[in-house]
Amino acid sequence: YGLGQLGDAEGRIYKDWAIIDEIPHEATLRRYGLDFGYTNDPTAIVAIYYYNGGYILDEVVYQFRMTNKDIADKLLNEPSALVMADSAEPKSIDELAQLGINITGVTKGQGSVNQGIQYVQQQRVSVTKHSLNILKEYRNYLWITDKDGKIINEPQEFLNHCMDAVRYGMESLRPVVQATSDDVGGVLPYLPNLG
Repeated sequence: YGLGQLGDAEGRIYKDWAIIDEIPHEATLRRYGLDFGYTNDPTAIVAIYYYNGGYILDEVVYQFRMTNKDIADKLLNEPSALVMADSAEPKSIDELAQLGINITGVTKGQGSVNQGIQYVQQQRVSVTKHSLNILKEYRNYLWITDKDGKIINEPQEFLNHCMDAVRYGMESLRPVVQATSDDVGGVLPYLPNLG
């Protein structure tokens, strides 16, 4: 709880994130993550910077009733970087692209949420101190607990807008490992005398 560290609760998905005063000048903007909202949920945009082997998260937007034009206007006044958005809204992604935003939808599929969470968990993450909604969601982003009190490997569906935006942006930064044609599926290291 001291020295810029955030406390961790039982069932919390992300742990050991640090709070920093500001983004260092040497940090490089790598991505934006965008989770669409409108009436019932806020639109969340998170800038993701890389610095000294870790990532820094900076809240750009957390706002209800934002039109795609509002989103584009905000992003066009920020430093340029690829925006990774929720692919459940292809029409919004297309409209933002037509408005001049470098944007693409994330790839979703079975297990993609947990895979994205796992990748973020493996990173060293800091959050700027003025990113109040990121910090609030971080503290409250928990695994579902069943009726017997057992933690299930599935995130709760509330206070997750910034967390989804973070996952979208960071998932696209994960290194892609390509199998060689001789090692389809990456099995050679596990088979004796074949590699």
